[in-house]
Amino acid sequence: MGVFDILFGGQKPTRVEVTPDQIWMTTDAKFAGLARAVEARVSSDAFAILRVAHFPDVLERLGEIVRQQEWGVPCKAVPADNLDQDLAASLELDASAVIDVIVGERHPLPSVDDRLQTFADTLPCRCRFAHHVSLEDAVIRSFAGDWVTDRLQQLGASEDEPIESRLVSRRIRKAQQKIEGRVRGSLDVDSAAEWLQINCPETSSQ
Repeated sequence: MGVFDILFGGQKPTRVEVTPDQIWMTTDAKFAGLARAVEARVSSDAFAILRVAHFPDVLERLGEIVRQQEWGVPCKAVPADNLDQDLAASLELDASAVIDVIVGERHPLPSVDDRLQTFADTLPCRCRFAHHVSLEDAVIRSFAGDWVTDRLQQLGASEDEPIESRLVSRRIRKAQQKIEGRVRGSLDVDSAAEWLQINCPETSSQ
């Protein structure tokens, strides 16, 4: 973005640093990696860390990570619906702070995911924003075939390390858009798998 855009009404500058999806081979590997990510962020310059989930099953796993020990900075497991200005105000953020928003899954609907990044963009400070997913996540299973596993293995994927693949991230987005075009509702449930089964059964059966 150039100075002209900033001065004359172009897209406003953002302090959100979006990391490509961190893609793990298995669910257990994903949550082990999320725990290590918390430790790494605590030892860096993070002022606070928000671990975010769309569904209760993932929120419980994130809560277990938070409860494992006392962290040196505020570290919260937060439902996605609770990301609002009241939460931001409770953290007492200012322009010098750095906050990490780490989402432990993708929602089946891209518009719901987009609201999380919109929240991050309203914060008064720098925000590092990332999604962690695994090949066993329901949203990924709804479209992923052997090509995804083959692609990640070609990139050197293992149980212990995630892969960043913009190709896979684009496929995730396209799958979400396909789901959004078929969805029949958005009833509250305990997991993404249940959400797909109830709200978009055609996709969950693929």
